[in-house]
Amino acid sequence: MLATRSGDAFHLGETWTGNWSDAFGPVHRHYGALPCVVVRDRIGPLTLPVVHSATNPHTMRFDIDPDARLPDDLARQLLQAHGAAAIRFDYLPEDARLLAAQPQWTAGYRTRIEPHARAPVVDTRGSHTAWITARSKRFRQRTRQATRALIEQRGMRVEFRCNDGDEQLYGQMLAVERSGWKGRAGTAIADDPATHRFYARLMRDAAAAGALRCALLWDGDALVAFEMGVLSRRRLFIPKVGYDEALADLSPGYVLAAEHIRKCFEAPDVDWYDKMGNGMTPAPYKMRFTDRCDTLYRLTVYAPGARGGMLLMRDRARAQAKEWRDAWRARGAGGSE
Repeated sequence: MLATRSGDAFHLGETWTGNWSDAFGPVHRHYGALPCVVVRDRIGPLTLPVVHSATNPHTMRFDIDPDARLPDDLARQLLQAHGAAAIRFDYLPEDARLLAAQPQWTAGYRTRIEPHARAPVVDTRGSHTAWITARSKRFRQRTRQATRALIEQRGMRVEFRCNDGDEQLYGQMLAVERSGWKGRAGTAIADDPATHRFYARLMRDAAAAGALRCALLWDGDALVAFEMGVLSRRRLFIPKVGYDEALADLSPGYVLAAEHIRKCFEAPDVDWYDKMGNGMTPAPYKMRFTDRCDTLYRLTVYAPGARGGMLLMRDRARAQAKEWRDAWRARGAGGSE
């Protein structure tokens, strides 16, 4: 397999889709470039078929393949092909082709576009010094002290590996991740066969495509922290990280992330370091590395008639309920200050 260029869309290509399909279920590739699944949405006693993007919390971003044709009657074709009540695409970035061309391919259909997730990102096209300066004083002190303790005093070392899909390294990563709270909660990669299959193949396929970038922190021969990165469209996505919680007081994850970001500033093929996100409230630790989040969107297209109308009313009601709930929580938080 040819090595990927930094601008290639590995996360939208056939390799990614094949990997996702093998792990999580069969995918329909419409026009050879738009991977979808058919799910069932329940409304009371009814279950309605919905054409859904082949996405889940492991997804980086979703869009149609950049080189594929996007038909003006895409909505009609998808709805008719599957007898669906709606189409739902998640994890769409702001510059997605599916969003830019949405007025054309959804013409005549009821639609909703709403924020779906927020991904903390670092723009690495500028100055690393400026990035460090913009961090909080507490962050800079903590990172400096932890680096001194781990690297200078204990002799640990940071290593960056490109395109090393070695199974032994993958096994070490799994062991590190499972050593912490995810192992205790049963949510580590190794605890779910489908997720295990997905990441094992992702390591191998991304390495073969020239898209795998791993940051590793070693204590002798023992791996104590890692960041798995996948380079796609000049963006380094970080789908998995882990550290040995026995060393939590020394902040190995902080040290490694800071070193990985520094490396991205130096790399000519990386413009963005992307922590990824699968919800609207990113984990607080991710936000300590950046002041910026990219919003990813959900686009829903509703079929004509009663079935589409029921889903539309359900989605509007959910959105209104969330708005009221968020407002109530905000008032409660303000009253407690």
